[in-house]
Amino acid sequence: MFEYIVVGAGFSGAVIAERISSVLNKKVLVIEKREYVGGNCYDYIDENNIIVHRHGPHLFHTDCKEVFDYLSKFTDWHIYHHRVLAYVNGKKIPIPFNFNSIDMLFPAVLSGKLQATLLKKYPAGSRVPILEMRKTDNRDLQFLSDFIYQQIYKNYTVKQWGKKPEEIGRDVTARVPVVIGRDDRYFTDKYQAVPAEGYSKIFQTILKHENIKLLLNADLKDYITLDFESGKIYFRGQEN
Repeated sequence: MFEYIVVGAGFSGAVIAERISSVLNKKVLVIEKREYVGGNCYDYIDENNIIVHRHGPHLFHTDCKEVFDYLSKFTDWHIYHHRVLAYVNGKKIPIPFNFNSIDMLFPAVLSGKLQATLLKKYPAGSRVPILEMRKTDNRDLQFLSDFIYQQIYKNYTVKQWGKKPEEIGRDVTARVPVVIGRDDRYFTDKYQAVPAEGYSKIFQTILKHENIKLLLNADLKDYITLDFESGKIYFRGQEN
């Protein structure tokens, strides 16, 4: 007999199930339609002993110590600060675009002038969305922002989403801002790492509790009937 049913064994479902089972000491049935746990964070070890992320790379980063400490109960970590390079004018420059990028692409006098102008316009250490920077009326920053836009953002967004940067949400382009400084890390969170044995191992450990029963390859409709008139339903997942 189960007192709770959790649908989905991704991060939300796995953590909720673990909290109910360990803190409340209640029995939980977890129903997952896929043949594996972890949702889109699922990974596996291939024939070369390499951890492969099936649904694209996932990098863990958070400023919340409570979150990091909680997950640390289920995994060891490899500390990892993500850094990205872009090939521009025959050089591999750091992205997000920052003062190091400027030094690599422009002559010393021009580079110094551009950096000084940026520091007058924006606070040191700030991260400025490119579409915001393009609105400036300063000629030097107009030159720089247009260069960055043409060399970094325009072709990438067309390739990635089939649209120009102006045609996608500003929150998307703001994910990779121009950094007013020399921090060339992709993320700035206090805690940045990847799980030592992969994400799937985290989920397997989280769900390994005597109060939790996990069903894989399971369709919710085969196990429960919902009466929509008698209460409320909280749904956390993808509609398909």
